[in-house]
Amino acid sequence: MLVVGISGSLRAASTNGRLLLAATAFVPPGTTMVISSPLRDLPPFDPDVAPESRPAVAAWVHEIREADALIVSTPEYARGYPGSLKNAFDWLVGTDAFIEKPFMLLSASPRATVAQQTLTTVLEAMSGIHVSAASTTLPLLGTDLDATQIRDDPVFSEKLRSALKTFIAEIENR
Repeated sequence: MLVVGISGSLRAASTNGRLLLAATAFVPPGTTMVISSPLRDLPPFDPDVAPESRPAVAAWVHEIREADALIVSTPEYARGYPGSLKNAFDWLVGTDAFIEKPFMLLSASPRATVAQQTLTTVLEAMSGIHVSAASTTLPLLGTDLDATQIRDDPVFSEKLRSALKTFIAEIENR
């Protein structure tokens, strides 16, 4: 099983990116998790442009089409998720890449509730299947923890392990 993780942040050392990297340690055997970072490379969405005509967009669509599931971790800006993440998902709308694709959300801040709700609405509108029982928040806001420290923290590691186990089990039982 292939799971693609995507951070909604463009920041090189983002908390959401570190959270996704930590999560890779907890995927069960038989599952591979890769972290995608197409946000900087994607041009603004244009419905008049065929995705396959733009190399970065074609690669993004192919990556999501090949994935069995998606994990998204995003910050909240101005009571929503970043426009660059919305742009990435907009490029998938006219394709079959995300149809009936299971997804879960990770959050590094308990204050990011609007972004999580809005993103869920958008991904479900795109025919994604939200595995809400797996979606989880770790209170990392204001910490300097790197991915290894998040992974090694007993509370955080248990939450991530449980979330990933629930997510993969839900997918396998579909």
